[in-house]
Amino acid sequence: MTARGASGLEWLLSFSDPARGVGWNTASRGGLLWNARRTRMLLDQSGAPDRRMIVVLVAGTKGKGSTAAMLASILAASGVRTGLSTKPHLQAFRERVRVDGVAIADATLATRADALRPHVAELRRRVPAAGAPTTFELTTVLALTHYAEEGCAVAVVEVGLGGRYDATNATDPHVSVITTISHDHTRELGPRLRDIATEKAGIIRPGRVTVSAGQRPEARQVIRAACARTGAQLLEVRPLARSGALVGAHQRANAAAAVAAAQALAEHGIPFHQSAVARGLRALRWPGRFEVVGGTPVTVLDGAHNDGSAAALAATLRSTFPRRRVRLVLGLMEGKDARAVLRPLLPLASAVIATRAPGPRGLEARALARLVRAVPVETVDDPAAALRTARETAQRGEIVCVTGSLALVGAARDALGLPVSERLWAAGAPPHRAVARTDGTRAR
Repeated sequence: MTARGASGLEWLLSFSDPARGVGWNTASRGGLLWNARRTRMLLDQSGAPDRRMIVVLVAGTKGKGSTAAMLASILAASGVRTGLSTKPHLQAFRERVRVDGVAIADATLATRADALRPHVAELRRRVPAAGAPTTFELTTVLALTHYAEEGCAVAVVEVGLGGRYDATNATDPHVSVITTISHDHTRELGPRLRDIATEKAGIIRPGRVTVSAGQRPEARQVIRAACARTGAQLLEVRPLARSGALVGAHQRANAAAAVAAAQALAEHGIPFHQSAVARGLRALRWPGRFEVVGGTPVTVLDGAHNDGSAAALAATLRSTFPRRRVRLVLGLMEGKDARAVLRPLLPLASAVIATRAPGPRGLEARALARLVRAVPVETVDDPAAALRTARETAQRGEIVCVTGSLALVGAARDALGLPVSERLWAAGAPPHRAVARTDGTRAR
């Protein structure tokens, strides 16, 4: 089927590079610089929906999706209608676009996508030098349009790659959040932590609040300098005592950033109630991030895919399941530092089943297996078969842990018969109060 006659989702995905994913398109022009420019043009052609809401951007290397979800849940518990954009999805593309934690319906996604088609044609006609947008750029515009039409007062948007040139940075965030920075996407962002932090700091806005989780000294110095240069108010947060339903010390740091962002939104007329923190954090269910599936053996699903997230996973496994060995099902994407992911996890492992993460960028299982040292390793290319092998061979008391990629975690959820997470927190939250939006109307 051609892109012209494709369904809404097929049409959206036709703007992706098959090898590099939804943030890339071989028909795009101008490199990273044009990502935000094309997105801004498409937003303006769509009536500038982002100008009708308060926008929060969440950048970082580790925990940005969790932080965004926590903030959205806290706002919902405060009675604020909130849009939430995260990536990647686990089992269904529509998980990337949520209102009050509920994933957009297939039919609505198709309708919103169809509405973008004339805007893409107009962009090509008016600015041929821009080339074609990417799927991620179009999804950003689609999501913000959906949130505006649904009467959201706030849009919490997870940044894609970096920050400065990311499509999401076409918006003008009222609050910018930077979670812990570690090494990832070094080919695009640079090899040093200072380089990566400089790109992430691109979401900082003059005179507005920037919330930063704990950072290594090199990254902290960059963020502080960027805030001083722009006159932004920097709030550096320490981990909370508790992170609600999400497990792990790293989630306490993410929770602290989410709470600080919610408090900062009060400057823009968004109500914040301290009592909503515990309710919002307790209610959140965030699949694929230290998600524990009961039964025998107990199975942990976690999308750790870089040095920082793998270290956090190892620490959480130790504290949650002390002295229990772990049978790892591991699959990464090409370009990731597999050795850095293996380093903190191998001391816990009784065995490794190396597999290939779904998608064209999945690292070959044999290539991954060659990096495993001092632990028995088996190669099973199919993720579902790899999980089955791990569960069938696990010894008494062992934990099975699926990690290395959120795409792999999504495949594991499918194999375990777990449904798409239609909502991230339970229905029946307090009724929404009428919150003034930036366009002068009232959120529903």
